[in-house]
Amino acid sequence: MDIDRLYRVAEVVIPLAVFLAISLRRFRAGMEASWKEEAEAYRSKVERQSQELADLHAEVRALRRENAELRAQIAELLSR
Repeated sequence: MDIDRLYRVAEVVIPLAVFLAISLRRFRAGMEASWKEEAEAYRSKVERQSQELADLHAEVRALRRENAELRAQIAELLSR
């Protein structure tokens, strides 16, 4: 009787354990894929923002140069 009972329990436990193992593996694989997608999206966002920042720095430098030229012209006009 003990062997029969053990066999019945094993019939339920083993498929359940296999199901849980497969489910956990799929969940973990899904999470890894999700994290990889998030990391890739973050990386592309950082690269885009880095380029935008470099463009803004160049624009600020150009505006400062133009501002200095205009100040020089104003000073020249006022000194006449």
